[in-house]
Amino acid sequence: MEVRNGGEFRRSFPPQEIRPRGWGIGGTTLLAVFAFVGFEHIVNISEELKDSSRTLPAALFLTLAITAVLYALVVWTAVNAVPPGELATSSAPLAEVFERLTGRSPHFMSAIAIVATLTGVVVHMIMIARVLYGLSVQGNLPAPLAQVHPVSRVPVFATGVAVAGILLLAVLVPLTGLAEWTARGTLLVFAGINLALIRLKRRGNPVADGVFKCPLSVAYLGLIMSILLLILDLLS
Repeated sequence: MEVRNGGEFRRSFPPQEIRPRGWGIGGTTLLAVFAFVGFEHIVNISEELKDSSRTLPAALFLTLAITAVLYALVVWTAVNAVPPGELATSSAPLAEVFERLTGRSPHFMSAIAIVATLTGVVVHMIMIARVLYGLSVQGNLPAPLAQVHPVSRVPVFATGVAVAGILLLAVLVPLTGLAEWTARGTLLVFAGINLALIRLKRRGNPVADGVFKCPLSVAYLGLIMSILLLILDLLS
């Protein structure tokens, strides 16, 4: 920005403490990854779907597109309602946006946040339980994890293990740190999955009819982006 001082122009910059740091975007993006965690959980319950080969890819892409649009609208509304500098220093930015736009108490937003968090936790419980169950069925984990309830057909023991693990982490690890490490772990898993997919495709193994076929370029792009986000996080 240029300002006039005594008839002359001089260039001024924001103070050092509020200048945006390019690498800082990495840490923010990492939390954004945590916000998007959940779409891949649909795959873990594919055995419980009807016509999963058709409905599963559609569900994944449709929910990803809808959520991306909603997140973009929330961000656009937030930065237009409250200056970015205030949002950066706020302990509850969305609650502040709600209060600024409506003039009402932010407690309503707090209630929504609690419900949304609980929903996410339940989704993770289901996902972890299904993964443990699947690994046990394949013989990679103890057999009790493969036991299912005779009526509901739910892997009760695996679900109990998942719930206990989540409760333990929730008690011992701060929420922000837990979200960051969950995002890091998810990116590592994504990188491994894309690497495995690249290896399978390069082998040229035949694919069964009706199976969704992912282009090789998508696997390479997923691997590169996962590693890039992890590097940005380390540098931020």
